[in-house]
Amino acid sequence: MHFLLIGLALFLALVAAGGLVYLRTRDDSGPKPSSIAAQAATALLGQNATAVKVTYFDQNRWDVTGELTVAKGGDTTGTLTDAGSGGKADYLASGKNAVVRGDQAWWARRDPARIGVLQDNWVRPDGYAFPMNSADLAPESVAGLIDWVRDGGTAMTGVTSVAGEPVVGMRRDEWTMLFTSEKPYRLVWFGGRLQDGAPIGSLAETAAPTPPYLSVLMNPPPDDAEKVELPADAVTEQTAAAKLPSFDVTVNATTCRTVNCSWTVTVKNVGAAPGDATVIASVAPGMTTTEVKAVGKLQPGDSVTTPAMTFPNPAPTNKDVTADYRAQVYAPELHGANLDLMRQLQEKGLMPGRSPILSKLDPSQIPAMLFTLDAMAGAARFDPDKAIDATVNAVTTGVLPEVGELVRSRRVENPSALYTKLQNPIFEYDTGVTGTPVTEKTGSRRQLQIAADVLHADPDATVTFDSNGIDLLVRGKDPRPTAIQTRSITSDSVAANVRSAVKDLEKNAPSGSRRVIELYVDAPAGYPQAAGRDYFDAQFAGLAKSVCPDGADEIVVVNQAGPQRWNHDQITGC
Repeated sequence: MHFLLIGLALFLALVAAGGLVYLRTRDDSGPKPSSIAAQAATALLGQNATAVKVTYFDQNRWDVTGELTVAKGGDTTGTLTDAGSGGKADYLASGKNAVVRGDQAWWARRDPARIGVLQDNWVRPDGYAFPMNSADLAPESVAGLIDWVRDGGTAMTGVTSVAGEPVVGMRRDEWTMLFTSEKPYRLVWFGGRLQDGAPIGSLAETAAPTPPYLSVLMNPPPDDAEKVELPADAVTEQTAAAKLPSFDVTVNATTCRTVNCSWTVTVKNVGAAPGDATVIASVAPGMTTTEVKAVGKLQPGDSVTTPAMTFPNPAPTNKDVTADYRAQVYAPELHGANLDLMRQLQEKGLMPGRSPILSKLDPSQIPAMLFTLDAMAGAARFDPDKAIDATVNAVTTGVLPEVGELVRSRRVENPSALYTKLQNPIFEYDTGVTGTPVTEKTGSRRQLQIAADVLHADPDATVTFDSNGIDLLVRGKDPRPTAIQTRSITSDSVAANVRSAVKDLEKNAPSGSRRVIELYVDAPAGYPQAAGRDYFDAQFAGLAKSVCPDGADEIVVVNQAGPQRWNHDQITGC
């Protein structure tokens, strides 16, 4: 559970529209929290709809926020936004059915093989559009959740205020609810873990050791909610076919016992559009320099075999050598102008054409995939198979938009760092307190997101990953480099993480550099994930000796309320 036991100087406030949260103690007089909760539930039952800002967080995959209006019965309208480098969709739901209209980055994280046929169209997703049932946020459902917390829950020990109004809290089984303590009573925030026995379930499976978490900011109720009618012409994701060529490749080779060996390649277009096919062929050992064989434009269903290719037999006399016959197809309709790059990658042992995931990517994502493989090829102790697996991880975990931003920029000083980072591209764990599943920094997703944001915002910037103990070293027009230490907050650990980041900066930041601490407050942290400046002012108040004068020049907090920044002058005691 994530609670804050706060002294008299600390206060929490939560403004629904902007997520402003303060913490403070208050007089215990007044109605009991259970009574206030009951009246807030009654108020919800009188509403036609709820307006919510809901964040779903899964350590291994998802950080997506919905700004939704949910009517009685569950009809839902709104938008869904992924954290990181893009990904946004309009969202409609009615009954058990939902549709989305997502942009390119949205589908790059979910169905990267069919982006062209799905993006900017209304789509009935295969599985789920949002990893929870939005009907669970309807007025009657949230009222039922309040009753569940009241029945077996307890009052929070720290009393809080919302937008200057005192609030009370209740909690039960990893779920917390905050209510205004003055009339009219209403629910302002709730959150909890989506695990067995929880009142709200997750539609997505997770392999993470920690369950997904939900953080819900309750905005003032809308006057009314429109009845949702799902578009009749919505595309069904499961049956949508990418209108692209796709090629099956067959190597025709037998055991070679002669001085020169010969082989051919047969190519068949199994896709839904014609494609101009060129075979890139090599053999290791024996024919390590690639040969390029243009076989012409193939219509769907057509096949063609290359002329015979020969190479000297690499096997010593009376000995056998295992040879890897490598062949993949380049087509400008799929790969753009990247024939030479594909040849270079193949000569390094990198064969994305053999991967059932990488070979089926939408053309909009293939350059990012190829550039990523090229970037990783300079890594120490490089293994081509591990590089392919790492790139597949980038696709299947939904991090390809960030990676694409990085590699396309050509402004990452050590791009080979992606070789290790993409082998485990999950969200970082909070190591600021005991009791977390890991004791050292694990994952790299926030670091990748921050680096991509830096390069996107500043066209002159370059970034270096893990520079002598610094998470990100940024150089640009300013002669002073910027050293950034990142931390993920998933518990009551803001102060502990700032202190550890300061220690890293003091030990490792280059002399004369600008020092920045960037805190990502994730949904499992509880209501601090929606907190505003005053909450963090109180957290930073005891850190002046650590932060000032040289510990950090700036602290940046990123949470549901957006980025918030503090310099020395804004930290109490500096």
